[in-house]
Amino acid sequence: MMSQRSLPLSPRKALAFVNGFRAIMLLVLLFMSLLQGSEGQRLVDGGGHFNLWAVVYGCLIASWFALRDGKIAHTLQLSLAIVADILMIVWLMGMNGGVKSGYGMLLLPYLAVAGLLSSGRFALFYASIATASLFGYVGYEHVRSHMLFGSTNDLFQTGLLSLAGFVTSVVTYQLARVARESEELASRRGGEIANLNRLNELVLQSQRDAVIVLDETGTVRQFNAQAVRYFPSMQRGILLPELSPIVERWRINNHSPMPVFVERNVRGRQLGGRMVPILAGDLRGVVMFLRDMADMAEEAKRIKLAALGRLTANIAHEIRNPLAAISHAGDLLAEGAEDPATQRLTRIVRDNAKRINGLVEEVLMLGRRDRVKTETIKLSQFLADFLDQFGMAQPDAAGRILTIFHSTDSIYFDRGHLGQILSNLVGNAWRHSSRVHGAVCIEINHIETQVLIRVMDDGPGMSEDAQLHLFEPFFTTESTGTGLGLYIARELAEANDARLDYIPPGGVFCLSCHLAYE
Repeated sequence: MMSQRSLPLSPRKALAFVNGFRAIMLLVLLFMSLLQGSEGQRLVDGGGHFNLWAVVYGCLIASWFALRDGKIAHTLQLSLAIVADILMIVWLMGMNGGVKSGYGMLLLPYLAVAGLLSSGRFALFYASIATASLFGYVGYEHVRSHMLFGSTNDLFQTGLLSLAGFVTSVVTYQLARVARESEELASRRGGEIANLNRLNELVLQSQRDAVIVLDETGTVRQFNAQAVRYFPSMQRGILLPELSPIVERWRINNHSPMPVFVERNVRGRQLGGRMVPILAGDLRGVVMFLRDMADMAEEAKRIKLAALGRLTANIAHEIRNPLAAISHAGDLLAEGAEDPATQRLTRIVRDNAKRINGLVEEVLMLGRRDRVKTETIKLSQFLADFLDQFGMAQPDAAGRILTIFHSTDSIYFDRGHLGQILSNLVGNAWRHSSRVHGAVCIEINHIETQVLIRVMDDGPGMSEDAQLHLFEPFFTTESTGTGLGLYIARELAEANDARLDYIPPGGVFCLSCHLAYE
């Protein structure tokens, strides 16, 4: 039994194809039976026997159409159909004068179809059936004519026809096998190409840069989602006015790599990057990698500050030991100092050592920004505890800081980091306020999935020049400050996936945190 895998078509489709071919062949023979040759005889003869043959053949075709969904396996039906066709053609050949009539040549298209639709062994099997049928007919004719040995000419023609049948079966099977292998190879290659395209698309979309693929005319061929942010009108097959001059310069420069600078796109951003040529045969194209200049500057700034943070943290560790010795020596000197001048000098030593120690503690806090232990924090209870502790550190602020709750939601945050941020914000607010009751206020709001913690005071607020450098490290408006407080506060906020902003003109600091669903 031939396997379904060996067929280019499913057995059901193959049987339908064979039946269609048989029906067409029957119609052609019926039409030829109505025509007459030059000598007045019909092209297909046989008289009543031909009519009987046509009826039998028509019934076979109809039965196979009717039984195509029957219990008999489709591959078996296909084999029986081809064998029945061989026998019917041999019968037709016999009605029209035997092998000499030439009707035996009709076996070849049937064998060709069988070779296309079957495996190699079945193609040879069908050719063997045809050969056995032809020689069986010749033998039957000789026996019926009472001849001991048949005509040599008949045997020779039968042998040639049988050989042609074998050649047709083998050749068509080989052609079909090559076609099937090519089809399978094309299918595999198509699947590989589809997977490669999906991989390329995934890699393209994961790029932080805007990636745009252009042909030599500047027409957009491919792009990622980041490119759409910079160019909202981005579509395949269009020309972007902002990029056309750049592509033109690239062509003038003989398709060599070159930097790219788009002074201002439709979103008012300055973009910079590079373009890499794609040269494959006669194809000329270019890939542009673009980024927002402001983002590049911000990233460079972050890298620089990260390196500075690591450096200062290392220096801070080295400073702590000699600083502790200086502080201890100052304490010992202060205990034995009696004259005012010595007391003044030791106080200067102790105060500056304390200031340096505070700076070291703040620098070391930068090293702990990545050690986040997020938990669900109930703000009402947290703020009550925080204000109690703040009141003990700042006795004049005890009971004078106002809290307003427009929301009682909880947040996801590191408890230590939140305390450090609020200590810095509330401490700054208290220093710059009038220090009366309600001069400093902490307000809690809820917007969508964000909880907003606003710290405000009745002070004059920041000047415009100070606002530009507010969150920069070592920037301070006080002679005694280190300039790291707000910078560390923002770093800790970002470490908790939150955001700290200054909202002018009232001097409000807003900490945006993620809502914790209870």
